[in-house]
Amino acid sequence: MPHKVLNDRQLTVLRRICEGQNLVTSADWALATTVYALRSRGLVTTAWADSQWTAKPTSAGNRYLAELDASAASSTPGTGATERDGEAAAGAEEPSKQSEEAAELIADIERAGGVLRIIDPSAAERLRVRRALHAARALQLVPEGHFLSYTGRDKGDLVIRMPVGEHPAHTEAHINPVPVTVGLAAEELPPTVRDAQVPVCTECRDRARLILHALSTAAEQRGFTVGPAKQESRASLAITAHGTAFPLFLAEGSIEVLDVDSVQYSWQRVTARTTQPSHQLELSIESAWAHRGRRYRWGDRQRWRLEDTLPQILREIEQRAQLDRERQLARERQEEQTRLDWHAAMDQARQKLLDANRRDVLRDQVEKWHEAVRVRAYCDALEQHLVDAPAGEADTCAVHEWITWARSYADRIDPLPMHPRIPPVPRASPEELRPYLGGWSPHEPKRR
Repeated sequence: MPHKVLNDRQLTVLRRICEGQNLVTSADWALATTVYALRSRGLVTTAWADSQWTAKPTSAGNRYLAELDASAASSTPGTGATERDGEAAAGAEEPSKQSEEAAELIADIERAGGVLRIIDPSAAERLRVRRALHAARALQLVPEGHFLSYTGRDKGDLVIRMPVGEHPAHTEAHINPVPVTVGLAAEELPPTVRDAQVPVCTECRDRARLILHALSTAAEQRGFTVGPAKQESRASLAITAHGTAFPLFLAEGSIEVLDVDSVQYSWQRVTARTTQPSHQLELSIESAWAHRGRRYRWGDRQRWRLEDTLPQILREIEQRAQLDRERQLARERQEEQTRLDWHAAMDQARQKLLDANRRDVLRDQVEKWHEAVRVRAYCDALEQHLVDAPAGEADTCAVHEWITWARSYADRIDPLPMHPRIPPVPRASPEELRPYLGGWSPHEPKRR
């Protein structure tokens, strides 16, 4: 058993940090004491950036979880471990076998092209794969220049990715600050910044424009474009990244104070209140439904200033732009696939209509041929009957007249003398195709 004994809360937080799905930062103030306890044991580190720390696992932390899962089989589940760890302990295997499973998992991911999807695995299989992931990290089996991440920890498909690059939890602390040049006069600022709407007090106006200037400069260095916001918008300016424009709103907070001017005499009690500028600036990105749940507001706080958060704002713009781009590409792929499916359905419908038309023609020919054969057979039988049972001259003439017409009719309907061949392709109207389209519209690539 590993020599560092953790309680339930510490073990849960360590797993969250090592798995890297949800970052643990100083914003999670309720977990700070637990993170510090893990750091004192050498299981995690806290890297500072943008006035906040981010917890990252150490090799000792990953190794601790791997050893815990491997050695849990010899212990009783539920003693100093969570119920989930108890389940893992009940199915834990020897370290050597876990090393083999970890190596096999890495090989499976590589064969799958970097993304391995396990369709709705059982609880035991899910736990086995998670143990293999921990072992792969602890034993440093991940190929150099790649990192492991996964989704579907407790339910749904288990999707394991091994992309190129460094884990986002490790790069969080390496964000370059955005310098703010002080002392620039208004005429030295670009027109986009100089003419931007900055609804702040006079004392904060220069600082607000310098912040916008620093943000605009850093955005252009990243390949973004900066321009004025739409005329009907209250935004200060707009940054366009990868074809998507993000309006930015700069504002100043307000505080409520007693309104001393509301009383006439000094001995009167002041009860009225008024608002005045707080000198705390706030910058926000337009909150869109497509990005619900994401951070969209930054501002002055007790521990940092708005200037310190500019890298976070640029990173958020970059991430939103990439997300929008991925969604746009996904929509285009879906639309293209829909068009291909529709064209395939139209081709199949035309073929089905053609087959139905030829089938009808063939059946009609076969029926006429059978009828001609039956008519001729009937005429032969009628003639034989006249031989076997002669009738009067008048009746015989009438029978021969009928036989003559019947044979003529058989010759007219018999398709064989006409050398039947494949019929021409009919011109199909949209409504004639509709029954064969399986719910597709015959006019456009849409389903009913």
